[in-house]
Amino acid sequence: MILFKLLALPITAPVAGIRYCLEKTVEYAEAQMTDDAPVREELLELELALEEGRVTEGEFAEREALLLARLREIREYRRQMARESVEASAPELGEERTVVIEVPEELE
Repeated sequence: MILFKLLALPITAPVAGIRYCLEKTVEYAEAQMTDDAPVREELLELELALEEGRVTEGEFAEREALLLARLREIREYRRQMARESVEASAPELGEERTVVIEVPEELE
């Protein structure tokens, strides 16, 4: 088994490296999709630009609508991910679930 791993290393090492890079890329993309801080920051900057007169009311309304739509998309994506994780951990029909309740020693 060890000999096979050593002989296959020139092939498996690059594949493992590519897989690692792809996994990290997906993790980063998901983090960006669920982070609403940049969108909120852009909204604040837009409001400041309106107050300072750098944008007109029409421009403000258009850009604000786009940013608010993006915030809704982020929130919906978060809800969807939460639903999927709950469904993945939920027991199947007819399957029993065991709940363990630990009682602190002071209460025993």
